[in-house]
Amino acid sequence: MKAYQQQWVENAYLQAKAQNWFEKGLLTEQQNTDIKKQFIIDYYQPNVFIKIALFLFTSLCCTFACSLLLLLFSASSLDSILKGVSTLSLFFAALSVLLLEFLIKEKKVFQSGIDNALIYFSIGSCCTFLYYQLEPLHLPAWLEFSFILPFFIVAYIRYADVFVACVIYFLLVMILVDFSLTFSVGKTLLPFIMLFFSLGAYYFVEKLKQRADYLYYETSLDIFKTLTLASAYLSVNYFIVREGNAMINKVITSVAPQIGLAPLFYLFTILIPIAYIAFGLKKRDRTFLVLGLLTAAFSFFTYRYYFGIIPTEIALLICGTLLIGAASFIIHQLKQAKFGFTYAPDNNYEGLNLDTILLSELVNTKLHSNDENLKFGGGSTGGGGAGGEY
Repeated sequence: MKAYQQQWVENAYLQAKAQNWFEKGLLTEQQNTDIKKQFIIDYYQPNVFIKIALFLFTSLCCTFACSLLLLLFSASSLDSILKGVSTLSLFFAALSVLLLEFLIKEKKVFQSGIDNALIYFSIGSCCTFLYYQLEPLHLPAWLEFSFILPFFIVAYIRYADVFVACVIYFLLVMILVDFSLTFSVGKTLLPFIMLFFSLGAYYFVEKLKQRADYLYYETSLDIFKTLTLASAYLSVNYFIVREGNAMINKVITSVAPQIGLAPLFYLFTILIPIAYIAFGLKKRDRTFLVLGLLTAAFSFFTYRYYFGIIPTEIALLICGTLLIGAASFIIHQLKQAKFGFTYAPDNNYEGLNLDTILLSELVNTKLHSNDENLKFGGGSTGGGGAGGEY
């Protein structure tokens, strides 16, 4: 099901790990070189600037090719134009997928910008084709999103693209929200529906970490995890719930009206950032810690929006000064590890036993080099080097 080779991802991570060990003085230059020779990276992945250029160039080529063929239908009737767009969308979707698979297998491109552009163009073409098929039916938005969703899921499973993963989550949220708004009970319970959905999605992502091929999807699943935690907080944040309730009910006032269960949403707004920070410190989880700080800042904004006392510019100046001072102090204190925390980057990955793999490679290299110089003496039968006859 995967378009890219799992070994590409693992070898890239192992080389990065070995380079990190070498820079810390844990490996010699020869050992680092031996590991790079053993775990070869034989795919094409340019630097970020060339990647952006290739992405833009491929996108422009696809757009120009599609536009050129659309000119064939420019003199036709509206119905013919719509049929032409639908047919061309399906044609370009198939063509871009074939080209993408060819480049991955034959040219060994991997997240190079070219394949990313072809992934997005093929999905966009499929969605365009489906839109023109569904548009005459006048289906509700959540149902149309449900038809589009499988294209993104299939593309994500095969290519593990980060942007596709983000779109999948937003589509799921839009489907759930739009479907819930079709019922009066759904409107009332929408914050709690979104909260339980976010927690369920987070649990699902944590389960995926147990897969043997987790490293293939690691980056995208980390983004997915961040989105689930962010949506869990935003779904019950007092500001979002109050203002969202006014928008849903089309209440146009200078200040949104008060909502039911306001103390409960106040409590969520205060406790969730504290819980994120506490869990992040306990589990040494950077995602929880960063999100905890960001949600805490948004909670302060929520409080000040409704109960502001001092001017905004003064509040920002005070908060910014305090945060810069606190960050500088913590960075200075954690340059040397204390209480299990350090300012130094930590790029360990628990899904693969990298230490064992690398150490095994070092031991094997050492043994092979020793075997060349190890020669036993005489002996005709199992003497292990003993002289004479048995």
